[in-house]
Amino acid sequence: MIAIAALLGGLALWSVLRGLRRPQAVVHGDGSRRPAADVARGVEKFGAAPAAAVVDLQKVRAAHAILTERLWRLAFAAPAPTQALGPADLEIRDQVSGVLSAESLDAKFFPRRPTLMPQLMRTMEDPKAATERLSRIIAHDPVLTADVLRLANSSRFRTTAQPIETLQRAIVVMGVDALRGLLAMAMLQPVFRASRSNFPRFPRMLWERTERAARAAEAYAVQVHPEHRFEAQLAILLSALGPLVVYAATLDAYASKPGLNPNPALCVAVTCELGAKMALRIAHDWETSPRLAAALEQSSCEPLAHALCVGELLGTLGLLESLHVLEAAEALEVLESADLSNEFLEYVSPRAA
Repeated sequence: MIAIAALLGGLALWSVLRGLRRPQAVVHGDGSRRPAADVARGVEKFGAAPAAAVVDLQKVRAAHAILTERLWRLAFAAPAPTQALGPADLEIRDQVSGVLSAESLDAKFFPRRPTLMPQLMRTMEDPKAATERLSRIIAHDPVLTADVLRLANSSRFRTTAQPIETLQRAIVVMGVDALRGLLAMAMLQPVFRASRSNFPRFPRMLWERTERAARAAEAYAVQVHPEHRFEAQLAILLSALGPLVVYAATLDAYASKPGLNPNPALCVAVTCELGAKMALRIAHDWETSPRLAAALEQSSCEPLAHALCVGELLGTLGLLESLHVLEAAEALEVLESADLSNEFLEYVSPRAA
């Protein structure tokens, strides 16, 4: 079970980019310069979002594609991307592509929709009934119930001497949106547990990136489209299922070829090529909302697509930086290439704190 404090404790965007050093000074449009730390601390009154809040999806996607390949190479311990694939590996690639493009989904690779997911989605339809519905969902899991009550009685949420003893009261104190995101994470986290002997690091790193990305996507949505904050987290979770499906199908294909060891370079290639497609297919199979499907298709007209792309970029960037794979200067170059300006990050970070 996920530690609730870990999930809800670090919603600040800087927690996604922890340790990432900022420039010594920020140059504003009028040519003035102010220390970056002073700007981040000094924002007390918030006006309209800067233009950069409406992101350039093409630039963000291009920057993220480079980072994602780098992350997958690390997860699979793959050599430089210039390594050529042999005939046997190319055959595996074709086999994986064929299996994952079949008309019927193979339950061996595609996770089933959590039984409580429809109930969680319905909590968005009627905000007045959300508290009651969420309490019923939580009540199905005694461990989750205990964790919710424990967190609600922590110093972070409890404001009176009287203890919080009911789920309904805990939800009121903690907030419906925070609990929606928590439940979605709790429902899907077990899927990411390593169950294969080859490359067990991949699902673990994928999950850590997903947690970081979900926090970043929510922080972005809160400031740009606050009504989408839960769906932004859900889009991140669905997006992460795609690479996980490709991982399972690839290792299964190699297992069907005795004597042929999995090639890390091939694993990276097919995960990059097919991951997003599989996430979209899962979304359709789970009968998610058209808006979530449009976000996974990365439609420029869908605000959730912006939250998804920004969240995944910052989640991947933060993970690589925390693993000391990415230097601070290089991380800042990535943000610049994605056209995520200092002004944009300054706008999001104080509000996400």
